[in-house]
Amino acid sequence: MALIPTLTLTDTSTFSDEISFSVTDSLTTGTPSQGLTKVTITTADDQELVDNAVSGVFYFFAKNHDDTNFVILQTTASEQYARLSPGEWCFFPVNDGNGLEARADTASCILEYAYWKKG
Repeated sequence: MALIPTLTLTDTSTFSDEISFSVTDSLTTGTPSQGLTKVTITTADDQELVDNAVSGVFYFFAKNHDDTNFVILQTTASEQYARLSPGEWCFFPVNDGNGLEARADTASCILEYAYWKKG
C-alpha cells in the first residue's frame, strides 16, 4: 500500500520574504494500521493509541477537534511528541517500540487519529 502525504506551507507576514512551498512523498505502508478514528481523550489517564509492544515505525496523524483545550501526545515512557492546541493537527513517524499515548490537559477532547505501519 502507498500513503501519499502532501504538506503546503505559505507565510506572507512573518518574514520579509514570502514563504510558499509544497512537498509530497509516497510512503510504503503495511499492516497493522488504524483507519481514521475519533476518540474521547480524558484528563484521567494516558490513552494508548499505538501499542509499544508492536515493532516497527508507524506514520501517525492526529487532529484535536476541541474548541478550547489542548491534547498532549507522548510515548508510553512519557516523552512528549506534541501539544495539539484546539483545531491543530500533526503528522509524524513514531519510532520503533515507543508507542504513543494521548492525554487531555483541562477537559476531555475529541481526537481524530490514524496510523500506518511503515512498509
